[in-house]
Amino acid sequence: MSDPHAARFVIGPDSRPAFTRYARLHEDRARARTVILAPERAYELDQIGLIVLRAIDGVTRVGDLCAKLAQQYSAPLEVIARDVTKLLQGLADKRLLRDGADAFSPPPVSAFASSIAPFAGGPAGLLAELTHRCPLQCPYCSNPLELERANTELSADEWGETFHQAAAIGALQLHLSGGEPTIRRDLEEILAHAVDAGLYTNLVTSAVLLTRERLQRLAEIGLDHVQVSVQDVIPDSADRISAFEGGVAKKRDVARWTREFGMGLTINAPMHRQNIAHLPQIIDFAVEVDAQRIEIAHIQYYAWAQVNRAALIPTRETFMATVEIVEAAKKRLAGVLNFDFVIHDHYATRPKACTGGWGRSIMAVTPSGKALPCHAAQTLPGLVFDNVRDRQLGDIWRNGQAFNAFRGVDWMKEPCRSCERRDIDHGGCRCQAFAVTGDARAVDPACHLSPEHARFAAFAEVESHAPAPDFVYRRYGPAAQGARAKEPV
Repeated sequence: MSDPHAARFVIGPDSRPAFTRYARLHEDRARARTVILAPERAYELDQIGLIVLRAIDGVTRVGDLCAKLAQQYSAPLEVIARDVTKLLQGLADKRLLRDGADAFSPPPVSAFASSIAPFAGGPAGLLAELTHRCPLQCPYCSNPLELERANTELSADEWGETFHQAAAIGALQLHLSGGEPTIRRDLEEILAHAVDAGLYTNLVTSAVLLTRERLQRLAEIGLDHVQVSVQDVIPDSADRISAFEGGVAKKRDVARWTREFGMGLTINAPMHRQNIAHLPQIIDFAVEVDAQRIEIAHIQYYAWAQVNRAALIPTRETFMATVEIVEAAKKRLAGVLNFDFVIHDHYATRPKACTGGWGRSIMAVTPSGKALPCHAAQTLPGLVFDNVRDRQLGDIWRNGQAFNAFRGVDWMKEPCRSCERRDIDHGGCRCQAFAVTGDARAVDPACHLSPEHARFAAFAEVESHAPAPDFVYRRYGPAAQGARAKEPV
């Protein structure tokens, strides 16, 4: 592989930076701020940063911009040049800027998006599970064991109404997911509604059903970003994990088409026992296809992953090796590839703030319209999930029983309620707590303060060293019934 640092955009006086097609300034009315919308992110700006970024256009030289700002604000040129270069280099290293004007333009702001009234405290993102249908049968799928049928799915117009309501209550990012969202024949119509709502659109896809022509249509409608999930980049291994043949070659093609059409590209690599040895090759694959981001996420164990836990949990040693591999790759690929790394919960000592905290930043909507505080919330008993067909999204967000179940701290047991980190991790993952303890209010067992932490860690220590059983593949019908019968205790 050629030297990856050759691809890094280094900001200098003669650079002419501009935003890429998949990054743009956005007026976040709900939070009274201007942000940079980018793949999976909204970067908040101070007033000086906003002045600088409104001036970059792919034509103006950085040196000329700095001289103008120094004169305008009566500030030393060397100070202005240092600060402007630092700001722009940080964004360039996130792959959000390019040198010279981009050949592609983001979709124009619609009349609806320009008219949205502020709504404080709403979700920042909406996960739209367009369908549970999928040609792949991944054994770690986070979809529920009881998959929703095609005849219950929201129509394109119903999704459109949901998107407009989401934007009106402050959502910025929309994740079009599944199942496999491209199995929807009306995906173009669904996407057009999302663009009209003014949402930043992310297509989360296995990529195996996409053609170049369809991806180009989606780009022309206004799709911002594509996240291609990879089961592995070694073909035989990928085919076995997904129960689908030929996926690696197709993913490579779709990734390259995505960049050809100017959209952002993330490679999503769920990590587990069956592919963990190939992490260096997966990182190389992301560089090869010119991805800006890679998500390396050790899977969490609920739904289908809980059923297949013994086949998926890696040893502590192999997990720790991934930490070293990722840290080395971050340094080697600085400015070329950005990393999101999610560690393995069984080998952790503190819980993660799952989805940014229950009912705090994300809303998920299932194919049939159930609104969830997180995509796995249906694994918890006793919650009432409102449907977007029957109730306004804003009302569900503020007043829905499920959304209020684990907000704040009143629901917490000790030691969570008194913990100094309670406003950082928000108690961790409720679904994981229930899966291990049978109590959704219990301490997340990933936390070293949990009475169940040792038992939780022992799952991994024992199962990861035993021979891996066969997969229970994600399927509709009788296979799902069999999965529940085999679910570990």
